[in-house]
Amino acid sequence: MRDFTSGKISKPLVAFAAPMLIGNLFQQMYSIVDAMVVGQFVGGGALAAVGVSISIVMFLSSTTIGLTTGAALLIAQFFGAKQYDRLKKAVSVSIIFLTALATVMTVLGIIFTPQLLRLLDAPPEVFDDALLYMRMMIGGLIFTVFYNMYTAYMRALGETRRPLYILMFSVVLSGILTVYLVGVLNMGVFGAAVSTLFSQLLAAVLSYIYTRRKMSMLIVEKMEFDFQLFVQILKYGAPAALQMSVISFAHLLIMRLINSFGHAALAGITAVGRIDSLAIMPVATLSMAMSTVVAQNMGARLEDRAIRGFKIGAMYMLGYAVVISAILMIFAPQLISMFIDQDDAYLAQIITVGQQYLSIMVIFYFLFAILFSFVGFFRGVGDAMMAMVVTIISLTIRTASAYGLVLFAGMGPEALAWSIPMGWGISGIICWVYYRKRRWVGKVAV
Repeated sequence: MRDFTSGKISKPLVAFAAPMLIGNLFQQMYSIVDAMVVGQFVGGGALAAVGVSISIVMFLSSTTIGLTTGAALLIAQFFGAKQYDRLKKAVSVSIIFLTALATVMTVLGIIFTPQLLRLLDAPPEVFDDALLYMRMMIGGLIFTVFYNMYTAYMRALGETRRPLYILMFSVVLSGILTVYLVGVLNMGVFGAAVSTLFSQLLAAVLSYIYTRRKMSMLIVEKMEFDFQLFVQILKYGAPAALQMSVISFAHLLIMRLINSFGHAALAGITAVGRIDSLAIMPVATLSMAMSTVVAQNMGARLEDRAIRGFKIGAMYMLGYAVVISAILMIFAPQLISMFIDQDDAYLAQIITVGQQYLSIMVIFYFLFAILFSFVGFFRGVGDAMMAMVVTIISLTIRTASAYGLVLFAGMGPEALAWSIPMGWGISGIICWVYYRKRRWVGKVAV
């Protein structure tokens, strides 16, 4: 466990974020390995199927992930305030609620998978593979929920290293299984789904075992439901859940637009999406780490120290954004080609679309860093509503801009790349004004 309410902030923040970053990168490797192996051994069509499926899975799981984030922030505040009894009750309430919600979403998701794919206008040539892959991934949603729950609660208490080791092991296992099932046994997208689900199940089980053995503060021997704490969890978690749902819904709308350009464009942008997810992960991770620093200090009524943690985190995020933008500009073609079979008939088109998309977007990563600095701060001070609003505004602007550039300006897939910094920039300005006016004061729960 790590207490950020005293001592230096800069180095402890990096030390705290580093294991989280490695863990998040490894967690991203589930989908990245699937995409690389499927693209290399099966082809661009299968890669497109994985891409359209993942967008729907993320939409269905976004609610539980958002509520988990809200519960973790509440737990961090209770930890900073030394209110350990309330902390345990918050863990109990969130487990009961999230388990029930995940079960309902899994059943509904599996039933309505075909309808969801048709709403997205999934290309006919990838529909069957997408249907199979998506149903299997939705079936394993509960594994992801439990893993995210326990790692989020550990992170709220400052523990990041041990869960990282568990995740690293499960991702390596997933990679080995994916190569074997897809590359050797030729099981296609089915094999990719099986390897991912098995590894996620293993990560959830091992995380639970570690929590019971090493983190007594998170052990709940008797489950109980406290309505007042449930309301507080919803206060923090519902905005985050709604935010992530809107984000995922916007991605679905964008995915439908991408599908209109054909499966080659879908494959290229799917590959870029995996690269982008890795590239921006350190910024998102530092934002989460900063939220914990801010939450603990606000819970301890140390506002000046919380603001100092925010500024330090923002500097790290901006510095990283500049460096990664330069790297991706140089190596874009080589990175994209890693996801595609070199004998694929649409290879040239896939790489062209992907390179154009990536080269436009990465120029503006600094805007993403600014936006997520503020989002992390607002979450930490308990202003989950503002964190939700600015993210929704960003995605709304992005979606509307993408459709406008395609329908009215006659642009192609590059319109999707230009729309992204439009959302980041405008939302960042709104955050700056809100921060300067101190509208976030008085939002903590303790």
